[in-house]
Amino acid sequence: MRAHDSHAARPQLDAATLEQLSSSLEAYLEGASESDALRIALRHVAEEARAKHMHAEDLLIALKDCWYGLTAMRGGTEGEEHQRLLQRAVTLCIREYYST
Repeated sequence: MRAHDSHAARPQLDAATLEQLSSSLEAYLEGASESDALRIALRHVAEEARAKHMHAEDLLIALKDCWYGLTAMRGGTEGEEHQRLLQRAVTLCIREYYST
């Protein structure tokens, strides 16, 4: 019997999808409000993730990787407001993933 290979390649989001997500997160972070662009990007990300049979946790890892890769987050100046905004984006992402 073969053991589960935890290093097996997992499905990944397309580079273009990640770029759209990063751009939408930047705008969301700068505006500090939910935008249609963020919802659209998260819907697209969720649709792609479902089509590629990604697990929800893998999608959230991708979302957080994008978030912490943002220019505004690279300086390490993460406060309560940034955490609140991230939590809201995570919630929206989960809703989109499990919708339909």
